[in-house]
Amino acid sequence: MKILFCLLVLIPAAHCQDAREQTITRVLRFADASSQRSLLVDNVQGSILVSVHDGETVEMKAVRRTQAESEAKFQESNEDVLLDVREERNRIEIIVDTPWRNRWNGHNSRGYRYYGYDVKFDFELKVPRALNLYFHTVNDGDIEVRDVSGSFEIKNVNGGVTMTGIAGAGHVSSVNGSLQIGFRENPVEECLFQTVNGSVEVSFQDPLSAELLLKTFNGKAYTDFDVTAAPRTIPTIKEKHGKKTYRGGDAYVVLAGGGGPQLAFDTLNGSIHILRNQ
Repeated sequence: MKILFCLLVLIPAAHCQDAREQTITRVLRFADASSQRSLLVDNVQGSILVSVHDGETVEMKAVRRTQAESEAKFQESNEDVLLDVREERNRIEIIVDTPWRNRWNGHNSRGYRYYGYDVKFDFELKVPRALNLYFHTVNDGDIEVRDVSGSFEIKNVNGGVTMTGIAGAGHVSSVNGSLQIGFRENPVEECLFQTVNGSVEVSFQDPLSAELLLKTFNGKAYTDFDVTAAPRTIPTIKEKHGKKTYRGGDAYVVLAGGGGPQLAFDTLNGSIHILRNQ
């Protein structure tokens, strides 16, 4: 019994190393700061936090946390998982490059048991106020953006997205996470706010003039603004094997104010809240 007890203790210990942490800081510059600028952050595991500053640079702080089953696997993770930073004329790209990234399927990780290590990056970025944003993360982190003006494409998979004090237009999506968006200037172009499992809460300035497209399956839609029903759209006609199918769609459209750009709100399991900024 004494020998068995030792085996039970020692076997897990051989596969459990303390996490190691490394902080990477860089000041990134656009070669042409006078043109319209873009920032791309393509993460796999971890969060992305963005706020503005008065400069023209991007100040990056990336905290890398690595856990591995052995010292050899720590070294392997350092060779396999790399932080690729590119400074272009009017674009900065920050990409977490991994063995399971590919151009066709995105990220297809087999997990800790297969690789023997796990790597997570948490990003904190200070950016110019006027900047187009393209952010993506998959697991174990939220995305938060404060006070940025510009177009945006923000994608999370297993986490939420929060954007406050923003101006611009674009798409925000998650799969398992809620969206909380606040505009300091109402968008003048189309927007999409979409998740599968979570609520969608977006606040706008008063007055709001827009076409609101609302779609939820297990939830309800609420708004602080006075709205009127939009004219019914012509049903979609689909033809298969000589038979026509008519479908009017699952979304409901209302008009705020005199109408304007289409703002689409879509969730499967959650409610939609369209609020007036206080």
